[in-house]
Order: sequence, then structure tokens, then C-alpha cells
Amino acid sequence: MNEQNWTAIEINNVVVVKPRGELDMSNSFHFKSFIRDNYINAGKSNLILDLSEVDYMDSSALGVLLGLQRAARLNGGSMVLCGLHENLLRIFKITSLEGVFRIYPNVEEALKFFLGGN
Repeated sequence: MNEQNWTAIEINNVVVVKPRGELDMSNSFHFKSFIRDNYINAGKSNLILDLSEVDYMDSSALGVLLGLQRAARLNGGSMVLCGLHENLLRIFKITSLEGVFRIYPNVEEALKFFLGGN
């Protein structure tokens, strides 16, 4: 993931952030700061991370996701994940993080969590 290779949009008071490429030691902390500073600290703590275009994720990125989830909760919100390809799902299973995060197949299903459809 280059300097800022992600997009963010708001849908019904839920922020959907979509990173692209790799999420690793070289950029994960910048990614975390971006979300924390622009959204969580601004009172927008309901987050969906759409990982459908993430090719690779290392342990530093997993730590960042855990930190973001905690920050969202501490600010009265929630963070869910969606769009994980099989290789990312395998990482979450191996690390036992699949039970820590709510994981949905796509943004539409993840939005239902926030909009009362689940």
C-alpha cells in the first residue's frame, strides 16, 4: 500500500474504509492514525473495514486492527470487517482472531449490523 492507498466514505453514520494492496509494517500505523484522527476521535466510531482489495497483511496490521477495534469501542462504537479473501480468512483463523472480529462477506451485509438488520 503506497502513501495513502485507501478510500473512506460515510454511509448512514457508518464510515467504510477500503484499503488496497498490502497492509503491513510500512503503512499500517499511518493507516491507524488516519482512521483514529479523522474518524474515531471526531466521534465517528462505527467503522467497516472493507478488506476485499487487501492482498497481504502482516502481524503489525493485525495489531493495528485490534487497536482500532478497541478505540472504536472506547468511543461508543464498533468496528467490523468484510470482504476478506480466503488467504486473509486463513490468517484470522490461524491467529484465532476470527472470533474477536465480526466478519461479513461484503459491505452490504456489514451495514446490516449497524442498521439493525442482523
